[in-house]
Amino acid sequence: MNTLLSTYNSLKAARAPWESWWDTLRHYVLPSRRDEDDGAAADADNRHQLGDTTAVEACQKLAGGHMSYITPSHELWFKWGSPAPDAGDEAESWYNRCSEIANRELALSNFYTELHECFLDRVGLGTGSLYCSTTRSGRLLFRHIPCGQFVCAENDEGSMDTYMREYSCTPHQAASQFGEKALGPRAKALWQDPRQCHEACLRMLHVVRPRRKRRRDRDDARNMRYESIYYSLDDQQVMEEKGYHEMPYMVTRFLRWGEGPYGLAPARLVYPDIRQAQFLNRILDMLGELAAFPRILELANQVGEVDLRAGGRTLINPESASLGFPREWATQGRYDVGLNRLEQKRDSINRAFFIPMLDLWSERKAQMSATEVYARENERVMLFSPSFTLFTSDFQPLMERVFALLFRLGRFPQPPSTVLSKDPLGEDVVEVPHVIYQGRIAQVMRRLQSEGIERTLQRLQLLAGMDAGVADHVDLDRTFRLSARLDGVPEEILRSQSAVKRLRRQREQQVTAAIQQANDSPVAQP
Repeated sequence: MNTLLSTYNSLKAARAPWESWWDTLRHYVLPSRRDEDDGAAADADNRHQLGDTTAVEACQKLAGGHMSYITPSHELWFKWGSPAPDAGDEAESWYNRCSEIANRELALSNFYTELHECFLDRVGLGTGSLYCSTTRSGRLLFRHIPCGQFVCAENDEGSMDTYMREYSCTPHQAASQFGEKALGPRAKALWQDPRQCHEACLRMLHVVRPRRKRRRDRDDARNMRYESIYYSLDDQQVMEEKGYHEMPYMVTRFLRWGEGPYGLAPARLVYPDIRQAQFLNRILDMLGELAAFPRILELANQVGEVDLRAGGRTLINPESASLGFPREWATQGRYDVGLNRLEQKRDSINRAFFIPMLDLWSERKAQMSATEVYARENERVMLFSPSFTLFTSDFQPLMERVFALLFRLGRFPQPPSTVLSKDPLGEDVVEVPHVIYQGRIAQVMRRLQSEGIERTLQRLQLLAGMDAGVADHVDLDRTFRLSARLDGVPEEILRSQSAVKRLRRQREQQVTAAIQQANDSPVAQP
């Protein structure tokens, strides 16, 4: 276990440069998020220190945009497809049926509640994490892991394969999860104490990493692909050692930040503007207060005699009247200049959080034509495409995990032979499906691909007029089916490839029969 702790401490040291930025961004972007590392109380007290909430609102809006336009709970936002392009219609139909079942199971679980918290971390801090498992009753179970509570590492392919999470639990929770026999001396003493059983805090470490030595002919917990170790940091002993078939933790980044496994948040790019917005808002508040409650310059012998109430009367002597006292003093300021600068900073913050893209969908102008809407969608979604592409890559392990869990729970129908393959031991296994996202952002990106196909076909038609042989470069059947799927055409309205071949064969037979009949008929005499 010394090696395990050494690895954990090494990964914590590598994470240190990000921690200061996370603390800073929490203050300005996620003030309600608590710092889980040091167990501090909720950071709600920081809210009154914010002079401007533009970044807070933008973070909430972009996280909500993730829920509405990437993973909408009210729509089938993804579907599974066969990883083999020529698997056939039977395989595609089975994977599509599994997609419908999975969407229903996700809706019955706590997936969307925890996913929103994960998206808040992804948008606000650059890195979000989610844990996926099952309940004792056989339902999917998800848990958001706050940013800063875990360390992780990537393999040579850039995929996260090592995850270590430090968390706290009560003695009662530890005994419920691991059993009384697994508790160490301190944990057992606290558990047996009625006053401490539900209040004391135990420090735990959960480690998930690839298992280096395992027997591939066995499928027990000690021989699964990933090893799972629960370690008590208080008692310095292993509480439980099991395994997972798939990585149960998912880590998603908003953008890549250097070579590390953690992400870059939009607020990091416009951090100076966020600070300036705080300062300018306080200045404008001060100018507004001066305009509403101006400074008054009065003579020393008038102290206590000036009535500042509405309709108040102040008696002054001739000396004061000749000097113009009392009067306003030092109340001038360029409120318009400060407001213009503040609006510039707010606009910069909103653009960093892709608010113009979200506003285009939520506040579409009636005077805009469909062509103009599509053009603006294409422009703004293309700017967001690096983050969306990274999301699909980071989300793939979670989708594989959900598929595998539901399959082992028996939620899916019997798989056809076309989706089976042989593992190294010669056993039949279901191939991991390809994920096709169907949210609003995914649709726009597919539309861009579809427009590229249309331009290619138009060019092909032009060139075919000069040389008919150029059409041999394109498989028109595959092109049409791909274009239809990119446009979101339901699979039900597309004939299967076997049905298309049968229809064409019948048509050829009819033409052949018609020609034969024409050849066999006697020539009419004049």
